[in-house]
Amino acid sequence: MNLVRLASVRLLASGLAAVSALSVAAPLHANSCIRSYAECLVKAADLEFWWERSAAGIDCYLDAVACVRRAYV
Repeated sequence: MNLVRLASVRLLASGLAAVSALSVAAPLHANSCIRSYAECLVKAADLEFWWERSAAGIDCYLDAVACVRRAYV
């Protein structure tokens, strides 16, 4: 396992969680979207092959965009 990649993913996840907590104008549901996106990225980073990680990351992104759109509609 690449420790640099794992550390950067954890940093990204904690950064996304911090941004989620600080965004006061966003609805509560949108904040949970960002948190679930960060958790999804951490799970995707644990996959073995780069194409699996890439596909899982794209799925995480698309799910997060759909979640945020639902929060604001």
